[in-house]
Amino acid sequence: MTTTVRQRNPRLALALLALPSLLIAIDISVLGVALPRMSADLRPSPAELLWMNDIYGFMVGGTMITMGAVGDRIGRRRLIVLCAAVFALASAAAAFATEPWMIIATRAVMGLAGAAIMPASMALIAQLFPDPKQRVSAMGAYMTCFLTGMALAPLLGGVLLQYWWWGSVFLLGVPVMVLTVAAAPRLLPESEPQPDAHLDLRSAALCLTSILSLVAALKWAVNGAPLWQTAGLGVVGFVLGVVFVRRQHTLEHPLLDLSLLRQPGVSRALWVLFLTALLMGGTSIFAGFYLQSVRGLSPLTAAVCLIPSMLAMIAASNLGPWLGHRYPPQRVVLGGLVVMAAGFVPFAVLPVGGAGIAVLIAGGVLTTAGIGAAFPFLMNDIISHAPQDRAGSAASLAQTANEIGIATGLVILGSLATVVYRARLSATGSWVDGFEQTDPAVLGQVRRAFLDGYHAVGLVGVATMLLVLVLFRARRA
Repeated sequence: MTTTVRQRNPRLALALLALPSLLIAIDISVLGVALPRMSADLRPSPAELLWMNDIYGFMVGGTMITMGAVGDRIGRRRLIVLCAAVFALASAAAAFATEPWMIIATRAVMGLAGAAIMPASMALIAQLFPDPKQRVSAMGAYMTCFLTGMALAPLLGGVLLQYWWWGSVFLLGVPVMVLTVAAAPRLLPESEPQPDAHLDLRSAALCLTSILSLVAALKWAVNGAPLWQTAGLGVVGFVLGVVFVRRQHTLEHPLLDLSLLRQPGVSRALWVLFLTALLMGGTSIFAGFYLQSVRGLSPLTAAVCLIPSMLAMIAASNLGPWLGHRYPPQRVVLGGLVVMAAGFVPFAVLPVGGAGIAVLIAGGVLTTAGIGAAFPFLMNDIISHAPQDRAGSAASLAQTANEIGIATGLVILGSLATVVYRARLSATGSWVDGFEQTDPAVLGQVRRAFLDGYHAVGLVGVATMLLVLVLFRARRA
């Protein structure tokens, strides 16, 4: 492939590519802090609440492979510029939304744009740094920015909510994406467009429709929809998924190269990534409600309580590779997963008062430190097991598993907590409505029911991590 290189400084170009990744990561998790304020203002239904929180991640995960193919076809820099502009416009629209459906729609558009920016950026990094050692370092810096964005989101959201309205968390994206649109033509190279490259739109539609149908079925179940509707939509999603997989086997140039899953260790490593992402994404929604609605902290104070988790993730993401030079990488990953498993125990025993905040912080530190140390090795393991000519496809597949895992966790664990909450109160609403109670006795019952749901999520986290450890050990065998 021939390219037109116009950047003057590869490191400056890398910094420009890293900025959108930082913002995309922030947008994935910042809603956990803003959601209580948004819920009080927009008053979404339980299903709308879950859609508001997780539609962004599902769009990123469901369309990333497709958008990577689009970048190959029209040019990666061109796609980044176009989608950065779309992201900025959608962010501005979300900031001034007046209905839950407006948040859902704008975050869906933001997710689609984010799905295009990430694979195109990684492809351009490989082009900017042809030396293998420099390229590995550049990819590491890019992923560090992404993880830092995930960690910074609660703090930034807390500061903005302390002094401005909830819409301000969306306005973070506007200046960053405007800068990307303005600077990309000068700093980034352009890949040669391939207008003849085949893009299977039917596969793309099947993939996205299957994922969203399955998620919608879960949400209908949470919202008390008739069983036949929920089961029917779930069956539709499953059948479309099967059709998608079968279609990939028949295409000369499949949208998703399923042969990667037959490489030694790749399938199990993907499951480990998916399940750990599911737990991290699924538990993120509860910390903000516990600190603000159960313990009565302000958004800024609640965000300060999450700083230790942020620091633990950043430190562990650098400590893990350092340890990997001194000990077998498998041992480092295994240790990280054990630490992460231990982190869900505090969530399962979280008290209403007393030492509750300290217990929550301890759980957050353990879970983020564990995944922070293991994540770089898991990503590298998947890429290294793939043939050289399919390393990019393996990276996209791993990132997709991670993104879908985060969004799936929000649905599954959010649904579990809602079911437990309703069972404890014999109610049909959500804890968002319950926390608006003014009667102290009723409010106390709401808080205990919410904690019961949180405890159930913690127990599921411990059990799931035991499964993750089994999968990892089996991968080594």
